[in-house]
Order: sequence, then C-alpha cells, then structure tokens
Amino acid sequence: MSAARVLVAARDVDPRAFGRCERELVDAARIHSVRDLQRVASHWRRLAERELSLDGEDELRRRRRLHASQTLEGMVRVDGDLDPETGENLLTALRAIMDAEARSETEDARSPAQRRADALGEICRQWLNGSRRPLVGGERPHVTLTVGLDALRRLKASAEFDHSGPVQIEAARRLSCEASIVRVVMAGPSEPLDVGRKTPVVSAATRRAVILRDQCCRFPGCDRPPTWCDAHHIVHWADGGPTSLCNLILLCRRHHTMLHERGGFRLNLEAGRPVFRRPDGSILEGRAPPLAG
Repeated sequence: MSAARVLVAARDVDPRAFGRCERELVDAARIHSVRDLQRVASHWRRLAERELSLDGEDELRRRRRLHASQTLEGMVRVDGDLDPETGENLLTALRAIMDAEARSETEDARSPAQRRADALGEICRQWLNGSRRPLVGGERPHVTLTVGLDALRRLKASAEFDHSGPVQIEAARRLSCEASIVRVVMAGPSEPLDVGRKTPVVSAATRRAVILRDQCCRFPGCDRPPTWCDAHHIVHWADGGPTSLCNLILLCRRHHTMLHERGGFRLNLEAGRPVFRRPDGSILEGRAPPLAG
C-alpha cells in the first residue's frame, strides 16, 4: 500500500475530521515510512471514530463481529472486527505464542500468517485442555473425532470432526495418540449397538511420568513446555504399540504434527533410543534420553 492510499483510507473514515487534520497527516506521510504512516493513520482513525459519537467506546463495541464457517475446500474461514480491548487480548496472546516459538532453535518454514493461524489453534487447545472450562451438556467442551479402527490402521476408511467435517487419516492418528476413547459398536452406518465408557489412551499417571522424564518437547532443538505437548506413541497403539514409557515421548503439537505428515520427519527406536530423521533419512541430532520401560 502506498502513502497516498493510506491517506485516502483515512479521509474516507471522516472527511470533515480529515480536513481539520489534513496538513498534519500529509506532513506525517512525508517523514514516515508507509508502515509507520499506517500506524499514525490507524491511531488517528480511532480518535476520529470516537469523536463521531459521544460514547465512542460503546459505538466500537456495538460494531464487533466474528464469523467462523466451513468452506467447500474443507477449511474453516474466520473473519471479523474486534473492539480494542478484545483485539488487544487477541494480539497479546498471539504474540506470546509466536515469541515463545521464535526462541526455539528448530527451523521454521511457515509464513507469518501460518504462524498466527497455528498460534490461534494453540490458544484454543490450551483453553479446551483447561480444568476450569464450564460444563456443557454435563461434560467439558472438547474436540470430537469419529474414526473407525480400520482408519487408524491406515486401511480404507474415513474420519470426521463434529463441526468441520472430514479429516485426513494421519491427523486422526495424531489426535488419537493422547485422546479419550469412547468405543461404539455399530450394526450399520447409523445403528450403534453398544457405547462404552470414555477411557483415556494415556492415563494421567503415565503422562506425569512422561513429563518427569522428558521435561519438554523432545524434538531436537525444541524446549516447549509440557502444557504445549502431547504424549506421542512411537509405534501407534492402533498398530499394536504399547502405551508405556518405553513407547511414549513428549512432543509439542507442531512437531507432533510434523511426525504424522506423510513423507515428513520420522521417529524410531534404535538401540533403545529415540532417533529423529529428516524426510531424506538423515539423522537429526537431539538430546532425547533413552526410553526406559
């Protein structure tokens, strides 16, 4: 965006207020970069908008909106305008997540927009994992994934989220590494015969033991804390892998996702030690300890 377009956008907010401050804004355009000018114009627009109403804060709050909907491509589109306080909360939370990730020594090929999207996902996951979230329908809000055992074994089958629809099998395998499982026996596509009790794949005691041993994400160069991490099955339980210390390792959700991508990074036990390999097969030197049973 050019400086001229920034000034035009500012004028469109309130032509009369712009006329009163035109000389100052044009002078600002001469001495500031476009990015700095956008900040000046943004600050001026907020002041101008508040002058349009005797109760400017309430006016801005009344204009808040947020839309979230599934697209035909299987994505979820988010669009909206937030009042200053809510926006500040969002920007602060996103920056906190992104700054923590930036301190990691691992390579990051994601774009800034992708990093913000992932940070928003992490904020939502941490809230859903919190113990203080309210009961809805007698249980804590959670992400629900319906998947057949054949799908987890990479046989021909499908998996679906409750709200956003179909999901790739590798994502289903990743999510099921440390999930609570409800067994449902079906007589047909829509005929459940029996529903079992909800059972965590990794018990609370086992997760605590994994955390005590690993301390943080064990992907080489990463130090994200346990609250950001999943207990990953090196050999997936759907493939017969045990849910025991010798087959579990702590991975942050970004690196957990990378290991479950087809043709991506790999993790194997070699001589009792977890070994991370790049897609080309070369070894990533790490600091993961031997896994003890």
